[in-house]
Amino acid sequence: MMKRLIVLALTSFCVVGGAAQQREGRLVAATMHSRALEKNLLGEPADQPFVVYLPPSYDTAPARRYPVVYLLHGNGGNERSFVDERYQGLNLQTAMDSAIRAGSGREFIVVMPNANTRYGGSHYVNSPVLGNWADFVTRDLVEHIDKTFRTIKRVASRGLAGYSMGGRGALYLAMTVPDVYGAVYALSPGRMAFAAFPPFDDATWRRVLSASDTASLPPDVRTAFGFAAAYSPNPSTAPFVEFPVRVEENQLKVIKTVFDRWIAKDPITLVQTHADRLRKLRAIHFSCGTEDPLIGPNRLLAELLGKAGLKFNFEEFNGDHTSRVRIQVETRIIPMFSNQLAFE
Repeated sequence: MMKRLIVLALTSFCVVGGAAQQREGRLVAATMHSRALEKNLLGEPADQPFVVYLPPSYDTAPARRYPVVYLLHGNGGNERSFVDERYQGLNLQTAMDSAIRAGSGREFIVVMPNANTRYGGSHYVNSPVLGNWADFVTRDLVEHIDKTFRTIKRVASRGLAGYSMGGRGALYLAMTVPDVYGAVYALSPGRMAFAAFPPFDDATWRRVLSASDTASLPPDVRTAFGFAAAYSPNPSTAPFVEFPVRVEENQLKVIKTVFDRWIAKDPITLVQTHADRLRKLRAIHFSCGTEDPLIGPNRLLAELLGKAGLKFNFEEFNGDHTSRVRIQVETRIIPMFSNQLAFE
């Protein structure tokens, strides 16, 4: 059943946000080593930073355990994307503390990992070129957080959310890695539905195919390289990617064998083959702005979820891809996990 709305509006670690009052949480900046990221061809580091939000009672109630939400950033972001005010002044610590004081949010831990790479993002999939980022997020990071912090180590108490690339990544991981997360929220999920909505236009592909210096790529070309390194890696030859198009007689032609590899990791494809895994979730929520160029793929996702008989919540809001990140985090993501996760 779908609900559609128009919304108006650890190795070592150090404290980077203090608990000046009992009603304030704090941020912890940390680094961990991931086996999943070792020996990738681009040399992305296996030691990865992340930021953790600990709720107000964490230091004063030492016997208490908390649910955990893993919050994934978008392309070009990093572990500080949700605390450095880049999204309409959003600071996740302030947002969580305010929601807890107001009664619209409950106390849970939030983990914000880095997933940036030379090409702007990992896309949260396993790749011999970029590293096994799906395994990093769903295995290594979860194990590390459960060992380091007082978490409730249950699927029903673990949530997954993300914005843009992270939103698509949240959907992908929820469908491909079972029995890790109990609820998922995808905010303005990134490019998907590749067969119906081409991920890049012809002009961008031509710039991609003519690129010679991968160390200094324009933003759109860099993003395309990132997609290829994640979805169609080629470990045998530098720059270790295959593109799903080529120029033939001055026309762009799709290379089906490569494009099929992209489609195989597309949430639109996976929802049709992995619906049973989604049925195990306590909640599936996603949202997208009506002025977002990606509204079409999101509406298609809602249609397919409905056809599969899945319960979910899809909201459309007045805005574009970047304009409402803060308000969606504050008024949708925090309350959703407060209502859907299992607490002590």
